Order: sequence, then structure tokens, then C-alpha cells
Amino acid sequence: MMNMMATIRSEFTKIITLRSVWMITLILLAVGLFFQYQSAVGFLESLKTLDENGMHWEYNRPVDAELDFYSTVGTAIFNPGILFPLLGAIIAGAEFRTGQLGVSFLAVPSRTKMVTSKIIATTLYTLGIGIVYAVMSLVAGYFMMKDWQPDLLWSPEVFIKILGGIFFLVAITLITLGFTLITRRTLLGILIMGGFIGSTMSQAIASFAPAVDAWTPISAARNLLLQEAQLPDIGPPFSSSNLMGGVVLMLWLISVLILSLSLLKRRDAR
Repeated sequence: MMNMMATIRSEFTKIITLRSVWMITLILLAVGLFFQYQSAVGFLESLKTLDENGMHWEYNRPVDAELDFYSTVGTAIFNPGILFPLLGAIIAGAEFRTGQLGVSFLAVPSRTKMVTSKIIATTLYTLGIGIVYAVMSLVAGYFMMKDWQPDLLWSPEVFIKILGGIFFLVAITLITLGFTLITRRTLLGILIMGGFIGSTMSQAIASFAPAVDAWTPISAARNLLLQEAQLPDIGPPFSSSNLMGGVVLMLWLISVLILSLSLLKRRDAR
């Protein structure tokens, strides 16, 4: 157990000593802050049209303001979250620069232990960023709701959205880490996730096969975070329920990490 803790500590130290990780972390925090600000400003603007029925106008139609608030919380995490694959690819890709992987295996001969420790260390690091995102969400939410219904900020729905958002950030980072370990190329890990992001944003698959789209990781995250049961359709339709979106994202996470571990155990250390 102590040996495993030491390995995790070593992997975490490798992460926090990478200049590229610090650079992308600062970018992720800045982009997260920007989207929180934009979401708060947009919601407050819409709230000016609030009527006695709790509806405000958005996209030229009446929208339930309370449900829109919950959706806004999820959106403000999802939008910057699509950049988190950069973090996973950079962390994993560092192992394949200048023979670093071979050195890592010399220090930790058990490949299972090394990869597991890297996954845990990456999870902890991403959780740290996710907690900062959660604080941003609560602060932005306070300014959105303080003059209307501040009690909504502490509702279970808000915490479900925030926890779901943190899960998304960790999952998408680890999925990209897994793809990068499989391909052994930082750029390929980014390109694979970029393809999933592009297909979701363009609705390239959803437009003719929504059932297939529901099983792609970014669409699953969108289905998990951005929809509300009673919110009128705004933008492209969703391809599954919130619950299925969460399950699909979890399945991608488990499958990709298991595959990456399996392949690393079979390949050489170059």
C-alpha cells in the first residue's frame, strides 16, 4: 500500500512539474472564468424579461427561468470542458518523449501499477481544477440569483449539475489520456477527441442517426449536462436522457482505460 502511494505521489509530481501542464491549466482556468462570466451576463439579461409566471424570454420564446438557470450552470462547465482533452493528452504524451516511458518502467516495473498510479494522479489533478470550476459556478450563480431566488443556488439540482460537470471534466481528461497511451502520440489523442467534439457540435451523426450519436462521448456529456425535462427545445435536439448520457460517458471511461492498460502491458517500452 505504501509503495502504491509512493508511485501515485511520483506520478502526481511528474504532472505538476510539467511546464506544458501549467500552461494548459492556466488556459483552462481563464476560459472557465470567461464562460462563467458570459453565462451570468446572458442570464441576467434574460431575467429582465421575467413575468409573473416565472418565464423569461430567450431566443424569442418564453423559457422557464428556474429550469434555464439549472441548464446555464451545466452549460458554463460543459463549454470550457471541451478543452480538457488537451490536459489528458499532454499528461500522457509526456511519457513518450525522449524515452521517458522506459525510464518510468525501470522505476516502476509493474506496468499495471504505473498506469493505475498515473490515472489516479491525473484524476486528482483534474479534480482540483474541477473544484475551482465548482466555486466559479457557485459565485456566478449567486450573482445570477441574488436579486430573484437566491435559495435556488443551494437546491439539489444545482449541486447535481456541478457534480455532473466535475465528472465530465475528469472523464473527458482520462478518456483522452487513455487514447494517447493507446496511440503513443499526443497529437493523435487530441485529434481523436477533436473528432468526437466536431461530430457533436456539427450534429454530423445526430442529424441522421441520433441513436448512434448518443453513444459518442461528447454527445453523452452534452445529454448529461445541458438538458432539462421541461425546458423548450433550444438548439440541436438531444439524443438521449441525462441518465443514459452519464452511463455512456462512464462506459467510455472504463473501456478506454482498460484497453490502454492492456496494450501497454503487451508492447515494448519505447
